[in-house]
Amino acid sequence: MTDSPESTFFSQRLRLGDIDIAVDPVTVRDLPAFLAAVEPIARELMAGDVLAALAHNADGLIAAVCIGAKVQREWLDLQTADVLVELAAAVIEVNADFFAQRVLPAVMQATQALENITANQTGSGGTAGSPAWSAQASPTAM
Repeated sequence: MTDSPESTFFSQRLRLGDIDIAVDPVTVRDLPAFLAAVEPIARELMAGDVLAALAHNADGLIAAVCIGAKVQREWLDLQTADVLVELAAAVIEVNADFFAQRVLPAVMQATQALENITANQTGSGGTAGSPAWSAQASPTAM
């Protein structure tokens, strides 16, 4: 995220013992690993089974928290469960807010722009799937 005043809105600073932890939105670099860790948990949560989501996917939860909070697994493994819960809550809150307020609207805007381009291309004399300004294929061979 850029260093704009708005960027701090999606961050949380936690003090856990003698360590300061900044929880920021997940970066593109970490997104594949984060989503892979979260996906099975989210699937069970969507089914309404919180206990199963946590019991069956504890390693995924811990991995997602490590990625989202940028802490080492070795450090988190030595902490008590309340530290995991506090970090997990911060990671969820920061990333849910960020995705809902920044990423989703940007994706929706990009989708709309693509739909507009596609609609303009197919209705402008060009062939579907090609830019409207591209030359029509010649009916004669070269």
